[in-house]
Amino acid sequence: MTERVNVTVDGRQLSVPKGTLIIRAAEALGVEVPRFCDHPYLDPVGACRTCLVEVEGQRKLVTSCTTPVEEGMVIRTQSSSEEAAKGQRGQIEFLLINHPLDCPVCDRGGECPLQDQALAYGPGESRYIDPKRVYPKPVPLSPQVLLDRERCVLCARCTRFCDQISGERFIELFDRSAAEQVSISAGEDFASPFSGNTVQICPVGALTNASYRFAARPFDLRSGDSICPHCACGCNLRVDLRRGEVVRHLARDNAEVNDAWICDKGRNAFRFPDRARLETPMLRVPGLEPASYGEVFAAIADRAQSGRVAFLGGGRLTDEDAYAMSKLARTVFRTNDVDHRLAPVADGGIERLQAGSAPSVTYTEVEHAKAIVVVGLDAREELPILHLRIRKAWRNGGARVFEVNPRRTALSEFATFVPALPGREAEAVWGLRAGEGPLAEVAAALRDAGEAGIVLAGSRLAGSPGDALSGLAAVANEAGARFVHLPRRAGERGAMRAGVHPSLLPGGRRVEDDAERAEVEARWGEVPHEAGRDTQGILEASARREIDVLFLVGADPLVDVPDPALVRRALENVPFKVVQDISLGEYEPYADAALPAAAFLERSGHFTDWEGRGQRFEPVREPPGLARPDWQIFQELSEAAGADMGFTSLDALHQEMGRLLVPRRMSWLVGSARPESLPPRTDGELTLFSYPLLVDDGRQSVDADELKGALHEDPFVELHPADAERLGLADGDAARLRTEAGEAMLPVRISGGIAPGAAFVPWNQAGFRANALFSGAALASVTLEAAEAVVAEEAG
Repeated sequence: MTERVNVTVDGRQLSVPKGTLIIRAAEALGVEVPRFCDHPYLDPVGACRTCLVEVEGQRKLVTSCTTPVEEGMVIRTQSSSEEAAKGQRGQIEFLLINHPLDCPVCDRGGECPLQDQALAYGPGESRYIDPKRVYPKPVPLSPQVLLDRERCVLCARCTRFCDQISGERFIELFDRSAAEQVSISAGEDFASPFSGNTVQICPVGALTNASYRFAARPFDLRSGDSICPHCACGCNLRVDLRRGEVVRHLARDNAEVNDAWICDKGRNAFRFPDRARLETPMLRVPGLEPASYGEVFAAIADRAQSGRVAFLGGGRLTDEDAYAMSKLARTVFRTNDVDHRLAPVADGGIERLQAGSAPSVTYTEVEHAKAIVVVGLDAREELPILHLRIRKAWRNGGARVFEVNPRRTALSEFATFVPALPGREAEAVWGLRAGEGPLAEVAAALRDAGEAGIVLAGSRLAGSPGDALSGLAAVANEAGARFVHLPRRAGERGAMRAGVHPSLLPGGRRVEDDAERAEVEARWGEVPHEAGRDTQGILEASARREIDVLFLVGADPLVDVPDPALVRRALENVPFKVVQDISLGEYEPYADAALPAAAFLERSGHFTDWEGRGQRFEPVREPPGLARPDWQIFQELSEAAGADMGFTSLDALHQEMGRLLVPRRMSWLVGSARPESLPPRTDGELTLFSYPLLVDDGRQSVDADELKGALHEDPFVELHPADAERLGLADGDAARLRTEAGEAMLPVRISGGIAPGAAFVPWNQAGFRANALFSGAALASVTLEAAEAVVAEEAG
């Protein structure tokens, strides 16, 4: 039990945990002490000296942000001590000596802590009459972050964030005394995916965001709370609108999820809901023309009445949309051909647990873990806020972190890296179970940690041969540790729970299990008894003309599926395609019917994050034109098809979801047999693998120019030095990659951080879609040739 101490603040007594800082004790009583350098998620530094208070028995005023309370301490803040108030006034006057007082043109004007606290606690006038210090402005730290040095009060919030939270020390305090200033090394950019957090926590207008600079004033804005749609982290957002258009995303504090941080993609990739929107239903007659909902619904119902129907959902639908789509497919169109996954899991028991049981791992448990094993995940690129929480576990709690990956990630700053060839993770997992070779240390650390050990399996493991995912779950089970299979996209966990799956109904109930299916049928009525086809099966059936109506709901298979040739054949051979999305994009030539969906900020709903935590958000603005939430479109379509699903309102939908999606006790037998042996590798064989980087060329990154300018990488192929030497390739050389599916010409990047025998390409960068090199899975045997040899061969 935490020891508590009794203190008195401004004549009021309270009990707080031992070690609490004075400023936090005052906050507990609702007393605000002015401060600039203090931040609840950063270590105390006492840099600004503004939070002075009087402590009985002390000869001088003390900084309340660095002084812990003691038993019997009597504290007087500016509310009850003239000495404390005088000290604060003097310090604020000192900070304003060289401050430009350019509030009318400063981007922080109207929401500036210095402005507010100078008014509330400052002297009201300055005795300083000499010329103020000036610097050239603004200084671009990166295409996203701009620095106005003369506004800086040297609070060190930004530099402490880089040191303590992100671990990427691009900026630092340079020089001494009056010359001290925030700066960056010459020739460097602030190329951190978390750089925008320094702008948000800056207590003055020294750091500004290029995408928001001179865009609006606080009184111009209408704001609303939401949840970030970019990945499965579930970060809490504040969305700011000016005249109905999004101008800014800010992080909202939530200690259980994202603390006070968001990544730069969540912060700056906000323009996609305002670009090229689909605002009215459309029907091909023969060209794609505007139509009424009734006309489009009638055409769909007519086509589906005697046809075979399949649904491909995207990974960013809300929980409500996914649930309504699952019910529409089963009860209206009588099909279990419905899926949202890009790669099926070999052992369905893991997916059943994800869909039907309570969360197995939370952010808080990651933060307090003693051992963390990360397999098949590049956390900073795929789940950035989880990366920060893993780093927090290492920095604050001394957690031992291990990553078993084909490629080093940013975790390698503090984690032990164990290379594992892509597609052969099952071998590494068996070595982990047996405690053999380089994995013996990992296995021992996991056993020693017991329940304080956590195994994090990335989404890529779902498609890894040899059932690596189930083997990894067995590793965790045998060590007494916790295990979680991590989705990547914002709506994937919710879609799994809702039954957007060919063999699972809501709550993880199996389609082919009579008792479990009956639980759903009690609410839905009869549903098809046989399991349907997964994403790959739906596309193959479509290409064979075995599907008559194909729904694409928030899905982008031409980019996401590792076989674009198959996708194109499927789209060409299905007689009737329904595209339901916020925009048509490159699906316009294929769509026979188009239904306009509302974007995430235009609807009420839930996103379920990787933990299994459902978080509700409300609309920030009205959808444009005739766009509607997906669940509402599904409901109206069910009525037009003569099989009303009964969702008269969102509340009615929630009531039904609540009855079927209550977490259940579920058991899953973890096997102990060694996985099937994988095919032997030949000497010199290279295995190509790919996954998306944080900043890619996806549809949700449209017009995010500042973000791309700072973090976007041109396409490349990464090789180990030994493989590059064997192939006669040097860093920066152009090389031709050739697989059975296709070929590409890319520059070579040589790195000791990739496993020998592996070659990596980013998934979807400007001008290059890696899925063209794959067929069915994001793994392929690849050959590389120097560009000069290719040119000579073609010329000869």
